[in-house]
Amino acid sequence: MALAGALQVGRTALTASQTAIEVAGNNLANAATPSYHRRTVALAPIGDTPIDGGQFVGRGVEIESITRVIDEALEGRVRAGISDAAASEAKQAILEQIEAVENELSGNDLTTQLDAFFNAFSDLSLRPREDSIRELAIQQGRSLTLFMQNLRNDLTGFREQIDEQIDGGVMNVNDLLDRIASLNQQIAASEDGRGEAASLRDQRDALLGDLAKELDISTVEQPTRMVDVFVGSTPIVLNGASRGVELRSTTDVDGNATLELVVAADGSLIEPRSGRLGGLLNARGNTIDDALAALDGFANELIYQVNRIHSQAQPILRAGVYTSDYRVDDASAVLNDAAAGLAFDVSHGSFALSVTQRATGERQTTSIAVDLDGLGSDTSLNDLAAQLNAVENVNASVTPEGRLRVEAVTADFGLSFSDDTSGVLAALGINTFFTGTNALDADIQGDVLANPDRVATAFGHADGDNRAALAIAALRDSPPSGPGGVSLGEMWRRHVEDLAVRVAQGRQEAEADTAVLQSLEAQRQAVSGVNVDEETINVLQLQRTFQASARFLSVVDEMMQTVIGLL
Repeated sequence: MALAGALQVGRTALTASQTAIEVAGNNLANAATPSYHRRTVALAPIGDTPIDGGQFVGRGVEIESITRVIDEALEGRVRAGISDAAASEAKQAILEQIEAVENELSGNDLTTQLDAFFNAFSDLSLRPREDSIRELAIQQGRSLTLFMQNLRNDLTGFREQIDEQIDGGVMNVNDLLDRIASLNQQIAASEDGRGEAASLRDQRDALLGDLAKELDISTVEQPTRMVDVFVGSTPIVLNGASRGVELRSTTDVDGNATLELVVAADGSLIEPRSGRLGGLLNARGNTIDDALAALDGFANELIYQVNRIHSQAQPILRAGVYTSDYRVDDASAVLNDAAAGLAFDVSHGSFALSVTQRATGERQTTSIAVDLDGLGSDTSLNDLAAQLNAVENVNASVTPEGRLRVEAVTADFGLSFSDDTSGVLAALGINTFFTGTNALDADIQGDVLANPDRVATAFGHADGDNRAALAIAALRDSPPSGPGGVSLGEMWRRHVEDLAVRVAQGRQEAEADTAVLQSLEAQRQAVSGVNVDEETINVLQLQRTFQASARFLSVVDEMMQTVIGLL
């Protein structure tokens, strides 16, 4: 009986050594496999058996467990590091792309176009009656508006590219969620209360790492061995099954589309803070839209400030008819009320309308009040047309489209404007240089484009006067009146400088997040990675154990043969 027990001891030793060698060999085979966690074998002695004299003898060794070496808390931090690094890389790439699109300091940029435009008006102030210089000012203005249009189209096109990347990211997330759900089922069926399906768990962890590149996730393992996956507090894998994600597009009152990520199963809003997909959604809604808003805001201010001067200046040609470029939504609404729908501000003040008889040069000037003090009956477009219509030799009306039309009664009279303290002429688009309200629709006013003599350079109705041209040229460096105002040149420079700072910060954030991720991955490697030298030593030790066990069995076999021979 004792020799039989010895054989059992030897057999367990051989089996345990063989299994441990297989585990060590598997570790060595996967030393370079991504997301592989090394396995360890835990050995335990088999319970003793009593012998004569009240003593106990061991019955050998058994494998207690084969487990992955893993720190779940560290794994969560690594996935968070992956998400942060992916988001910062996406943000950095987008900021650098915007900087490349704007292409400042290259000589082919908005600053250069702006300088050329203001330089043209500076030249025009020296020779205000020269046709070629007026034509040059128009062409430089045209080049500036076309450049802004192209720049805005490039930014919009870049946003469309981001939308395509977001669509691709959503498809990738759904694929990963389906595969994680499938592995959940396999792991639950394989383990079923027995051991650990280490290879399947490694595959699932690898997919969770890939998912973390797209979204900042957290996981909770259930008693069923399945994992639930959350973005914030919103589950996207629940009870082992994928709930899916999809994009939802909403459009605001200005026609701007906003993309939101929602759970496909119930439409719950997902608000990712990091991950590549989170970084793209955030950049689309902030970084790119900020650049578009800065460009549109600059174009809007450029149009208004130039038109504010031009509208109250006098051109060589006193036109007989003016029709406003901008319409109002409600001609009976007060001009500074939202119901009027004007894109530019109008304030309490007045302007002067001059009617000049071409044959005699006689000029009659009438002050037109723009009452917007909030007391009594304030001025609407209908009221303004009535005041203008009361001026001798002038007909004024509101067109069916909501535009103001002012015309002389005969071709012998020319009209001109001056001393506008209300801004209504610029807001309506009368006697202006530019049309449009933003970078997309900015253009040269049609009458000016068709006839350079409509470029207004004079104040005070003086032939050869250049003060209006000088005032427009000064807009580059001179802030408009009012607190907090900045010049047009400074306005765009601030955007360029802000973008440069954000690009530098983006690079620093990307470098910092990458360094943190590398540190976390090094910690994970130290805990879960395969040390080839260590595993080689383990193999040698286990080999000696196996050889010793085999020798032990050989000795026991010889002893049994001796005993059998004695019988």
